[in-house]
Amino acid sequence: MQQLLLRGTFDHTLDEKGRITLPARYRDYFQHGVVLVRLRDKEPCVRAYHPDAWKEFDEKYIEPLNVFESEADSWRTRQIYKNQDFAEPDRQGRVLLPSQRIKELGLSGKVKIIGNRTHLEIWDPDTLAALEREKGGGNA
Repeated sequence: MQQLLLRGTFDHTLDEKGRITLPARYRDYFQHGVVLVRLRDKEPCVRAYHPDAWKEFDEKYIEPLNVFESEADSWRTRQIYKNQDFAEPDRQGRVLLPSQRIKELGLSGKVKIIGNRTHLEIWDPDTLAALEREKGGGNA
């Protein structure tokens, strides 16, 4: 896989069926699928990884965890994979978000999609704005 640097901010809409449209510039990149994951101990958003990028993330951060001797590592791995889904974009580049993630994050109507190097993040705009204010602004 050619590693693509994902960047930018995009205003999109979550439709009544729970689908979002991927940013046009990244539709080809995600044409063979999207790994959707919510890392509960991180930001309150859904991360969208290319399957190969997720594999690299898994190999670097999850595979080294000692799930047989560490209860904390075992629990962390369980939480990550419990909150992960795979979706294939339709012809319009739309991806169905899991209803559980939509409920947990309070997503409805407008969503903010931001690029974060190796993945996209799908946010509730108000939650993202509040965190940006808390953390010192949304501009670099």
